[in-house]
Amino acid sequence: MSYWKPKEIIIHQDVEHDPATRHILRQCPGIRVTFVDSGTPKNIIDHSLILSSSGKTMIDKILAGKRVMYIAPAIGVVDTFTMPDNRMLCPHFERLKLAGNGCFYKCDWCYLKLTYRANFPFITVRVQYYKIMADLEKRFRHATVPVMFNSGELADSLAMEHLTRAGQMFIPWFGQSPNRYLFMLTKSDNVDDILDLPHNGHTVIAWSMNQKTVSQKFEIGAPPFDRRLAAAKKVQAAGYKVRVRLDPIVPFSGWKDAYADTVREIFSRISPERVTVGTLRFEEGFFKMRDSLFTTGKELQDLVGGMKPMFPPKLFPGAKRPKSGKYSFSEAERTEIFAFIINQIRRYSDCDIALCKESAGVWQALDLDTSKCRCVCQLDYADMSKARIVE
Repeated sequence: MSYWKPKEIIIHQDVEHDPATRHILRQCPGIRVTFVDSGTPKNIIDHSLILSSSGKTMIDKILAGKRVMYIAPAIGVVDTFTMPDNRMLCPHFERLKLAGNGCFYKCDWCYLKLTYRANFPFITVRVQYYKIMADLEKRFRHATVPVMFNSGELADSLAMEHLTRAGQMFIPWFGQSPNRYLFMLTKSDNVDDILDLPHNGHTVIAWSMNQKTVSQKFEIGAPPFDRRLAAAKKVQAAGYKVRVRLDPIVPFSGWKDAYADTVREIFSRISPERVTVGTLRFEEGFFKMRDSLFTTGKELQDLVGGMKPMFPPKLFPGAKRPKSGKYSFSEAERTEIFAFIINQIRRYSDCDIALCKESAGVWQALDLDTSKCRCVCQLDYADMSKARIVE
């Protein structure tokens, strides 16, 4: 199998001799390499032949950036994510930002298109793993309960494993202590190098899955459904805890039969201990700029055109303007979608099920327990019982 490589590499001079940097370069012979003394976006763009000569539109720059890798020092890698609009239920989690904008896939609905836009149109890989481990040690030293760090919030956790070897470094490290766990989220089938690692049950790997036709049309460049499922099966056979994220569910014409087949295929091949489900939803800025961010044509545009904000506008402390949650289908439509998927899952498994970034109203309409949210990104469960229905 041939694995992805960037077309251009830009390296901060402070990490020129880092072991991870040297490994990446060994895997990418003949690729243009440039060294910089500053990691500001403007400096990276100015030093990149690809980015400095890309088209003028936002999507031109975003797509050009999928070919450029910036290797950066380990700054700001460890932090905590908290949902700014607490009406959209999502428990906080610890993040391990080994990569930012860290994916060469071109999924049409990817929220990182808005997060990074044309301002940071390149894949950032952070090295200096010894410094990252030292920062993690400080966090664990103060932890009174086991903690799981999520490496898949801003990047695909495994897509670049052949280059970065991040999993090969961090999976055994997390497995050495009873109170630390690693969560990896991926669409990749790049798993062969992690199968024999001493994970000791302390790494959880979740696959983002979707219906076959949906994946082919809208998750451009990502491995197809069958390859993801085969990779998940290999990883589960290697003793890892495997979970599934069925998200976003796309309610196209005939979606029920199609997704019923998808659920059946998943549970015929693997036994995920948890499933998190979600449907199409967009940040306000993304939704309003969708004409310039979607690349797959009219079908997706027509499907999402009637979306509305999930909540009434509300100004939260520290926010510059009121928030209305994400743009999505109506609460009744979302409840119908999730009810169907949950019923399909229950035909095969009694695994834990959670919703991704949803309202309390939908959780309660589906009789899901907000006091024990067992999302794929949680080590055990999160208590969201104080959530209430928005009037």
